[in-house]
Amino acid sequence: MQRVAKPGIRHGGAPADVRSISAGIDGSIYVNVHVGGVLRSTDRGVTWRPLLDIEHDVHQVYAPAERPGLVLVAAFDGFGVSWDGGETWTWQNDGLHAHYCRAVALAGDTVILSASAGHHGRRAALYRRLLRGEGAFERCESGLPAWFSDNIDTGCVAADGAAVAIGSEDGCVFFSTDAGRRWESVAKGLAPVRAVAFG
Repeated sequence: MQRVAKPGIRHGGAPADVRSISAGIDGSIYVNVHVGGVLRSTDRGVTWRPLLDIEHDVHQVYAPAERPGLVLVAAFDGFGVSWDGGETWTWQNDGLHAHYCRAVALAGDTVILSASAGHHGRRAALYRRLLRGEGAFERCESGLPAWFSDNIDTGCVAADGAAVAIGSEDGCVFFSTDAGRRWESVAKGLAPVRAVAFG
């Protein structure tokens, strides 16, 4: 029997908030409910099926449109990846200084992931690694601060091919043209950046 759930509703407490939404090329919709796991709808939102436990602390879900079945998550537990539309998951945290992750994007074949020591953003940094293979995450350093003052948050990492943009809580925007190997500051002194996107 398929379990049906509605995003944003949690039993025994106040309504949870939808933190991120992503749609696959096959029409599947993935919703990340903050401290509520990930749910998927294959019928345009009429019914929902949980893919990760409702108490799982996920901060962003991302289903790259050009990769059917691929789903990525940034979570309290680190980086999760599914190749079958969320039916099964593996967690890959090798190389991270901490596994509290808030944002994820895919620059070609390279995962870009933010990580910190906790929800207050202690020792926040950005990482990269190839999507496939056994390699560890490597820290993005060239052109970036030693540590960010807060988490690089949900929606604040975006990629288009090898181009990547990130926005920070302290009002800075950084840009990379080589999937996160090297970065340059392109804006500073802004209000806290809440999202970045390519047009």
